Amino acid sequence: MLICIALASLFWYIVALGDEYEQDFHVKLSLRNVPENVVVTTDLPSEVTVTLKDKGSRLLSYKYGGGLPTLNIDFRNYSQGSGHVTLHSSDLSKLLLPKLLPSTRISAFKPEAVDYYYNYGLHTRLPIRLRANLQPEKFYSVGGVRLTPDSVTVYATQEVLDTMTAVYTDRLEISGISERTVRRVGFVPVKGAKFEPANVLVRVDIDQITEKTVKVPVRWVNFPASMVLRTFPSSVDVTFQVGMSLYKQITSEDFVIVVNYDDVLQSAGGKLHLKLKSIPAGVTHVRISPEDIDYLIENVED
Repeated sequence: MLICIALASLFWYIVALGDEYEQDFHVKLSLRNVPENVVVTTDLPSEVTVTLKDKGSRLLSYKYGGGLPTLNIDFRNYSQGSGHVTLHSSDLSKLLLPKLLPSTRISAFKPEAVDYYYNYGLHTRLPIRLRANLQPEKFYSVGGVRLTPDSVTVYATQEVLDTMTAVYTDRLEISGISERTVRRVGFVPVKGAKFEPANVLVRVDIDQITEKTVKVPVRWVNFPASMVLRTFPSSVDVTFQVGMSLYKQITSEDFVIVVNYDDVLQSAGGKLHLKLKSIPAGVTHVRISPEDIDYLIENVED
């Protein structure tokens, strides 16, 4: 019984191999004979998909006989000085058909057209702009970000170069950082442009956050010449968070608390509400203590 089933299956398999089918195959592409003075700024895709139609037995010979041969695109046959070459399915068919069995037909290519861009060395140097979301761990902060290099050479046509002012990185997402971190990041592709180098080294320096308090004097401005402002206290505590690398650099002189004469006129309850006029870079979570102070205006005799 089993022998009969096996023979029947073999019979139907042999019959099936004689029927026509369609099957997809991958075909590799290679651009050849590119002159030394030419820079290919956007490459051909590495491969395309072709749908072949033939008897099942012949399609199997392609599948298990090493696959389809690589299509070598000769640069000299297509370059017209425009900087952009498009190869349609008809162009690819002309290259592939001579490499197939006479009975095999090409039904379709996916995609239906492929292209590449090139120029004769036209280039410019542009700065790199980092696109990143850097989230340090609690009690840490980003102390600095360094890009190596900080600019890249861009090869493209003049029309493309005229539209570019910078090269942007792929988005870098890092969370929970508590120590120096280094990543290599690529660039957002631009059709018709080639970047050298093709990526950038991003170094993220991390600071441990600490708290510091300094005494800042209360200053006053725009008062009539006959008036003097006395505040109680004359100096207040300014407490803030800062990275360890900046701890010694940030002093009371980096903060300014100023009371304007208009502030006194608008004050209520005999107290002044203090605000910082300037906060140095790298400082966060700033608090003034006390925020509301007593004051006295004295008249100065001539």
